[in-house]
Amino acid sequence: MTEFLAHLAGHHGVFSRKEARELGLSDNQIAGLLRRNEAVRTHPSTFRSTAHRRGWKSQARGAAVSADGILSHRSAAALWRIDGFPLALVELTIPYSRSVHLPGVKVHRSKQYRFADLTMIDGLPVTGIARTVLDLAAVVSPRRLDYALDAVIRQKLVEWPDVYEVLIRHSARGRNGCGKLRTMLEARYGDTAIPDSRWNRMVGTLLLDAGLAEPVYEHEVVNRAGEFVARVDLAYPRIKLAIELDSVRWHHNLDSFVADPRRKNALLLEGWRVLTFTWDDFSTRPGELVRSVRVALAEI
Repeated sequence: MTEFLAHLAGHHGVFSRKEARELGLSDNQIAGLLRRNEAVRTHPSTFRSTAHRRGWKSQARGAAVSADGILSHRSAAALWRIDGFPLALVELTIPYSRSVHLPGVKVHRSKQYRFADLTMIDGLPVTGIARTVLDLAAVVSPRRLDYALDAVIRQKLVEWPDVYEVLIRHSARGRNGCGKLRTMLEARYGDTAIPDSRWNRMVGTLLLDAGLAEPVYEHEVVNRAGEFVARVDLAYPRIKLAIELDSVRWHHNLDSFVADPRRKNALLLEGWRVLTFTWDDFSTRPGELVRSVRVALAEI
């Protein structure tokens, strides 16, 4: 019973039948709590201890536990304490394959549920901060989204690369809100907020999400004599496939204009194939980028 009481204290008095069983309570003991009015049923298999005050957080946890979902959108924004989002609407996300109706609760079905980045805040399951920003893009006005972006950066809840990464991972599969958020990010920052090394990792994550093998990052290519030829952004060394990311910041200058073709020629002479993608390819056509790499991998 001690573990059960500790659970109640850390979860706003809310528990599910499954949680109670895992903590050592039998169904008869749960029924006893209900008979003695020490607990009330909030959903078919979810309960709240009457020793704990009924409030927004207990309602939110009850809904999340009952639906086996994650608090999201404006509810998540409130729990992350993003300026301008109060604890008001209870909003949660569940996998697209399921359908749940809870009175007074806004339920979203997501095909990208596995990218929700589950985080616990005050005993409540919440979407990660970058995913929360993306979710907001689907339900609030552009002006309010702009304020939210300013707030999360000002409050140091997230960095720009994290927002870009969650956007691209979701937009590769199509999703509401991606266009609005992308337009805002590109207008304000373009690719200037993304270090090249982080961009490499973001592309690698995109390929992994698509079911492709993880590439090697910043791979050094040597010739038959063991002499250095080039360092490529991403590579599949076994099949000699290189992926180069053409950043506007570093590649649109005279030095790179001269050096890049020579470097590419050296790689080709060593039997390497080279795919080159720009920031625009990555940010606006991630699906095409993935398909190009998939085709190149399949050609071997």
